[in-house]
Amino acid sequence: MLNIPLSGIKKVEAVINSSNEYISLSQGALKMGGIPRQIKDYVKTILSTDKTDYYQSAWGILPLREKLANLISTQNNISIQTNQVIITHGCIGALSTLFLTLLEHGDEVILPEPTYPAYEKLTKLARANAIFVPILTNNQDKDNHWKFDIERIKQATTAKTKIIIFSNPWNPLGIIISEEKIKELLNWCEKNKIYLIIDEAYKDYAYDESYNSSTKFVTQSEYFISVNTFSKNMAMSGWRVGYMVIPQKLNTPAGAMQDALLNCTSVPAQYAALFALDHPEFTEKFRTTLKKNLYILDDKLHKLKESNILTYQKPKGSFFLFLKTNYDNSEELTLDILRKTKVGLIPGKYFGESGKPFIRLCFARDENVLIEAIDRINDYFAKNSFLK
Repeated sequence: MLNIPLSGIKKVEAVINSSNEYISLSQGALKMGGIPRQIKDYVKTILSTDKTDYYQSAWGILPLREKLANLISTQNNISIQTNQVIITHGCIGALSTLFLTLLEHGDEVILPEPTYPAYEKLTKLARANAIFVPILTNNQDKDNHWKFDIERIKQATTAKTKIIIFSNPWNPLGIIISEEKIKELLNWCEKNKIYLIIDEAYKDYAYDESYNSSTKFVTQSEYFISVNTFSKNMAMSGWRVGYMVIPQKLNTPAGAMQDALLNCTSVPAQYAALFALDHPEFTEKFRTTLKKNLYILDDKLHKLKESNILTYQKPKGSFFLFLKTNYDNSEELTLDILRKTKVGLIPGKYFGESGKPFIRLCFARDENVLIEAIDRINDYFAKNSFLK
């Protein structure tokens, strides 16, 4: 029997969902008013027809694949073909399909960490082995700094290494890996026949103007893959629709694998995504709110940061803070906060060993909810004599 434990993040969310008294700053879902009303209204018109009533291609509906191919090509000044785009059951669906297609029993997947926990679980699902490579940089500053060390990643690879994967912007760190570093790593991957998969779920929330999507590298290498989702940019996490951009050689094997796994991605969700692509202003609205939320956090966490109780590196992308605590393992602290304040946070150990002293906080929440949660956290530390 293959034993894959339930996600620690889902365990925290299960407690939070047990009562309206709880506030979730835990799960990485965009909870700021929900899916834009215009998208829901459009889906109502589609549901009055029979367009969504039947099986569709395992590769995705053609209009959505064509629109994504054209949009990606225009945004990156490249030429992506429709057969390089496959619509998937969110990013998780894309990665499940890819891991089961590319990996064999005993292969290795390099996970620079702290890393998104699902990557390890999907590696186990494919009967492969996860190899964690910490990227924490030792320093004397009270702020934590993270460095993407390509040499350290290279040293961790073996003849069994088949995939290197990370998100950019990075969950949970909020850092951005430069285009130059990704290109350097990709050159090395090509020489060693290793697939480099970049999860760009948070690309629409890159606050650093120097950020560039890596999807362009799909046209330059047979070993580069980009995955993305509508869960973050359109708040459609419950509708489960995403996509992968792949080398043409993977079109048939990846599509056939997805057909075996789920037949086809949710058809109503695909039409919703098709409509959403014509309305980038929806994402801009969320982006503006998230930038404001960051200012709110900086202000409300100021005293804790100045007292060196919780410190953090301001994110350049995503909607997470990775808070450094004074604990070797923050799990007991987060559980105590959950019990006493009814605010859900995620222990850093869920993202790998180097994350143990940290806590992940998701700030993709309505302003009033976020303020209430941080007020409770501040009150917790004051009552427990952390603050002088």
